[in-house]
Amino acid sequence: MEAILLKKGKKLLKNGKSKSKKILDEVFDFADQHPQDPMALSASLLVVAKTIYLDILGPEQTSEMFYAFAQDLENHEYEKATIH
Repeated sequence: MEAILLKKGKKLLKNGKSKSKKILDEVFDFADQHPQDPMALSASLLVVAKTIYLDILGPEQTSEMFYAFAQDLENHEYEKATIH
């Protein structure tokens, strides 16, 4: 699953058609096709994002991006879900 998303993401970036809306539309379409395991899909998207960030920004800025994301989660109120 993550290989498909990564391939699509790289193809869009390579073709210069990386408009945010088009990419997000494709990701949400893919997610709609695989509703049975949202946690696996989310993990796959994180792997894809990390790979794209590494390719474009490099390791130091990628680390900073993920750190900023994690810091934002600390300030976010959410309900804990039990994963079975």
